[in-house]
Amino acid sequence: MGDADQQVRLRRFWGSAVFSLGTLWGFANFVYFPVAALTSIVGSSWLEVFIILAGGLLTFSASILAFYRRRIASRLLLAGGIFLLMVAVGGQVVFPLSTRGIPNLLLLFLSGAVAVSLGFFGTITDRKGWPALRDLP
Repeated sequence: MGDADQQVRLRRFWGSAVFSLGTLWGFANFVYFPVAALTSIVGSSWLEVFIILAGGLLTFSASILAFYRRRIASRLLLAGGIFLLMVAVGGQVVFPLSTRGIPNLLLLFLSGAVAVSLGFFGTITDRKGWPALRDLP
């Protein structure tokens, strides 16, 4: 196996690993974290639960899409993540005391920040010419 083949396999591995972690994060965000936020002692507003659910759904679905169409998934992650961050910051400006507890506040901002980070990763790797994560027929 040549050095170029090893580079291609390594890049494909790291791309798959990052977007697999994005899929797991999105699944956890979509299923577990809203339930934990709603049932926690400190409580959460419906805006927070919506942001966490939307971030989970966005990250989960776009990370799976990245295995087939990385460029589209990256753009979706960037746009959706920036929107979620703007809604989270706007919600904190309009309702400054609505988020109670550091874990809820952290989850609120991580919902958008993780999506933006995955979007940047996908955009950078796409522009650098990394191989597709899957061989399409």
